[in-house]
Amino acid sequence: MFCTRAFSRGVSIVAVMLVGIGWPNRASATTVPIKVITYNTNNGGDPNGQLDTIAGQNPDVVVLQEASYAQLAAYVDGMNARLHTTVWHGQAARHCKYGTKPTCTTWYDGSVMILTRLTTLGIDSTLIWAADDYQIARASLHMRVALQDGTPLNIFVCHLPAMVNGSFNAAQPSREEYVSAFQQWAEAFPGPQLVGGDFNSHPDTTPFAQMTQLYADAWSTGGAGPGYTHTNPNVTTRLDYWWSRRTGNETLTSVSVVPDAIHSDHRPVVATYSIPSTKTAIGGTPTTIGGTPTGPTTQLTDSFSSFDRTAWPSGVFTGSEDAHVGIGVANGNFTISPLASATGSHYGGISTGSYDLTRDGFGMVQLVRAPNLSTTAFAMFATGSDSDNYYRWTESAGALLAEKKIAGIKTTLFDMPYDASVDQFLRIRRAYDAATGSEEIVFETAPNANGAPGLFVVRFREAWNASVNASQLRFELKAGTSAPVISPGTARWDNFSIVGW
Repeated sequence: MFCTRAFSRGVSIVAVMLVGIGWPNRASATTVPIKVITYNTNNGGDPNGQLDTIAGQNPDVVVLQEASYAQLAAYVDGMNARLHTTVWHGQAARHCKYGTKPTCTTWYDGSVMILTRLTTLGIDSTLIWAADDYQIARASLHMRVALQDGTPLNIFVCHLPAMVNGSFNAAQPSREEYVSAFQQWAEAFPGPQLVGGDFNSHPDTTPFAQMTQLYADAWSTGGAGPGYTHTNPNVTTRLDYWWSRRTGNETLTSVSVVPDAIHSDHRPVVATYSIPSTKTAIGGTPTTIGGTPTGPTTQLTDSFSSFDRTAWPSGVFTGSEDAHVGIGVANGNFTISPLASATGSHYGGISTGSYDLTRDGFGMVQLVRAPNLSTTAFAMFATGSDSDNYYRWTESAGALLAEKKIAGIKTTLFDMPYDASVDQFLRIRRAYDAATGSEEIVFETAPNANGAPGLFVVRFREAWNASVNASQLRFELKAGTSAPVISPGTARWDNFSIVGW
């Protein structure tokens, strides 16, 4: 009972894993999921409460309206702190208080924002000259992001005029002018488009009808009930929307209104879409460049139901090994049992042969159970080319660390509390970043979804160090102690896989 090898076709559990992490399966998966939120913050209202609400939805992209441009760092830092990551970033675009088209002479404090944990490929903004009582022109912001498999997607945020001469209805012509100008501007950005924001328009108005000519309203497509989002003083109007470009092939998976009437006078709207992957051709055949497949291929998978030493030919390679540390398979898990009360360094584990991930890929494993979290016993998942050059996830004493060792010098890259429910799947990925034009090392975690990973969250990323030879990567499962531990417990691993392009 140890190991099952599988190559390009894999086994059923691997097919589920590939779909779950947003990488297209060779046979069927041709879409990538994205979860988005739009939220009017009520002039910056209660950022901490709003951040609690937003982070609770675990989105990929957030678009905000009425946030002060000076609050950008607070929202970005708040998302990183709540989701235990460093990858959230964003951009704000201020509205114009006074000026004459095309020149703004006095900028307004309020803005629209886009926040994301995805890679940003480009940012653009424009002023739409449609006046109301508050601004002479309102900003719209565009961000082009890369989904988990690199597929590009356009995200827009809008905030339409509210009042003219103190009247909501009198602002209708300005809102119509805004929609026309926005659509002309957005036309310049090819590919799928999602548009979120406060449109200050009911579904029976002309601005709504204008938008539906080019975009599909998420709530009309998949919502249940009236979908009211605005309190004045009761929640009896729908002003906040997600739209998708009708010329695209994206599919709405779900849409909901978050019942949060405390932290703003608007309620957030959350939508999940499936976006067609540009990494997979129609019919599921991998895209090719010069005849070379660019889609992912499962190179090794292990459910630890049997033993195959050819898949794990060696012990640990990131340090010394103690043969007395117990390793084996039990109940479909690979187990490592650190020694109790042992002085000094005592580690055991297994490692694969070398794999070529120069064209990108990842290693992934499920840490079913970490060693005793109240002790300094360690569980480690690493990839590298030799003992002096590797990347590694490390769990010890309830903390989860991303580490690297380059030319023999070890560095902690990221440190966060370990949550066994949220961080059960660990992934180390080599990925091309189109924004920087360089290869990156990406550390990610995901919850367990019936033996497969749920949505992965990027915890840390930086440029890949060339000292770690991507053409000769080995993967290692390891556990042990560096100081005496009375009751270290046992590390249990499952559902290991290596996927390369």
